[in-house]
Amino acid sequence: MRLSAVTILFLVLFNNTAKTQDLIITAKGDSLNCKITKIKSDYIHFTFKYENEIRNTLLPVEQIKFYQKDFYSNPEVPIDKIKNVDCNYHKLRLGGYGGWSNMTAKVSENVPADFKQYVKELKSGYHFGGDFSYFTSENIGFGIKYSMFRTGNELNNIYAVDTVTGQVRTGKLKDDITIQYFGPILCTKISSANKKTHFISDFSLGYLSYKNNATVIENFTLTSGTLGLFLDLGVDFAIDNNLSLGLFFSYTLGTLNQYNYNDGKQSKTIKLDANNLESISRIDLSVGLRWNK
Repeated sequence: MRLSAVTILFLVLFNNTAKTQDLIITAKGDSLNCKITKIKSDYIHFTFKYENEIRNTLLPVEQIKFYQKDFYSNPEVPIDKIKNVDCNYHKLRLGGYGGWSNMTAKVSENVPADFKQYVKELKSGYHFGGDFSYFTSENIGFGIKYSMFRTGNELNNIYAVDTVTGQVRTGKLKDDITIQYFGPILCTKISSANKKTHFISDFSLGYLSYKNNATVIENFTLTSGTLGLFLDLGVDFAIDNNLSLGLFFSYTLGTLNQYNYNDGKQSKTIKLDANNLESISRIDLSVGLRWNK
C-alpha cells in the first residue's frame, strides 16, 4: 500500500508531537530530559525520571540557565506519569482547634455595682471546634465550620427580694453558658513559595445558639438563637506534607433580641427592647492541627 505525501507528513508530525519532551539546563550545568508542566514567573514545574523513579518537582527560575520545549524525540517520562500541576496543591483541609475567648460587649450600666466584677469575669472563657474545607483552586475553598464557647461563674450567699411577697431570700448566683456556631465557610489561602507556610482567612454566615443553665436562688434555663457572622485570619505552618500547625485570630458577631425562659414550672418568652439587646460577640485566639490532602 502506497501512502500519500500528506499522510506521511501527518504521521511524522503526530509521532514527534506525541513523544517529544523538554530540555532544562540548570545553573550548575546539568541537563534534564523532562516534561515541563507549568511555567510561572518565579518557578518552572516539571516531571522527570531519576533512578527509575518518576518525580514531580519545580525549580526557581534563577536556578535554570536554559530550557527548550520539544527538544528530545525519545522521552524518558511516560505520558501517563506526567502530573497536572494545576492540581499540585492540597484540595482537602480538615482541622480541629481550641483556645482562649473573650466576649467583647461592655458590662451594662444596669448591672448593680456589687455584681459588675462577676459579670466581667463571666465574659472570659474557652472555645473549641473544627472545620472542613474543599479547595476548588489553589487559593479558594468552601466548607463548613463548627465552634463551641463555654464560660461560667458562681457567687454564693447573695440575697434577693421577692417582688410579689416582699420576702428576702438568700442563695446562690450561677451562670453556665454555652454558645455554639455552625455555618458554611468561604476560605481563601495564600501560600509561600516553598509551600511550607499558608496564610488563611475564613468568612462565614451561620447560626448561633445560646444556652444558660442559670441560678438566681432558684434554677432556670435561658435559650435563644440568632444569625451569626464569623471571620478568622491565621497561618498554617507545615509539619510534614499532610499535617500543619495553625495559629488563628477569630471574631464572632451576634446579638440576641429575646430569651426562652424555663424553670421547670413555667415557660415563657422574654423580649428584649432595642436598648437592651444582648451581644454575644467575642474574639478567639486559637491553636490547632490541620490535616491536608
